[in-house]
Parts: sequence; structure tokens; C-alpha cells
Amino acid sequence: STPAVHPVSFEQFFTDAWPWAFRLACLLTQNTSAGEDVAQDVMSKMYRTWGSAQRPDAYLRTAIVNSCRNWQRQSRTHLSKLPLLVSPSSVDLAAGELADAIAHLPFRQRAVIVLRYYSDLSEAEIADALGCRPGTVKSLATRALDRLAKELPR
Repeated sequence: STPAVHPVSFEQFFTDAWPWAFRLACLLTQNTSAGEDVAQDVMSKMYRTWGSAQRPDAYLRTAIVNSCRNWQRQSRTHLSKLPLLVSPSSVDLAAGELADAIAHLPFRQRAVIVLRYYSDLSEAEIADALGCRPGTVKSLATRALDRLAKELPR
């Protein structure tokens, strides 16, 4: 779930939002180090302008999506496999295969899948985060799910 709507202080917002923001950035970049850097950069920018955003959770989500998109554009090296954010002993083969399949989706499709199924956002919220229309979100989701269905064993 996403962080609270508007906490009293930035410190409380950071405490509540950091785990979610870090995991979201890791899932979108498919790289733990880059995810941490993105989340830290976005939080630093939010600290400097704290109080100006009416919906800090939505601002954080959109800023992370945009920063991850920028990171991917700037990255010239092949993305490494997403380290699963759970202990290896609790991961079964299907979860690893799913992580691999999601990692191979184009960025916007991956973002829709992660924001819908990890962050449990509505199509309108995803459209807001990606800067597109809800119809585009539906189309991206359909293409992503079709591709995942073809790549994953039944």
C-alpha cells in the first residue's frame, strides 16, 4: 500500500514512505543500487520543498516513476536481474520466473504492472503517475499481461 495522505512532518512521512518508495524504485529500475539512489534523490527533493505538495504520496509516486524512467534512459549497461526483496529460502521457482518476465517488459508496461499489482493503484492513479490517459494504462496492461502469459509456463 502507498504511504499516508499527508503526515505532520517530513520526518514522519519519510519513516512511513521510505520502505515503499525504495521497493517501488527497485522494482521499476530492476536494480537495487539504482532504486536506492532514485528513492534518496526524490526524498531529498521533497525535503527541500516540503509542504508545497498537497498530496505528497502522489507526488512521491510520480517523481519515482519519472526518475526511474530517466535512469533507464541514461543507463547504457544491461540491467541486472532484480534481486528479490525476500530471503532466498522463501522464494519458489515461480516467483523467480515472474520477476524475470517482468524485468524483460518495456518500462511503461513494467510500470503499469508494478503500480497496479504491487502498489494497488487505480487506472486513473497509474495514468497520473505515468503522465498518460487511463485508456493508455488499459492498453499497456493488456499488452504486458499478454506478454507475461506467453513467457511464463503454465
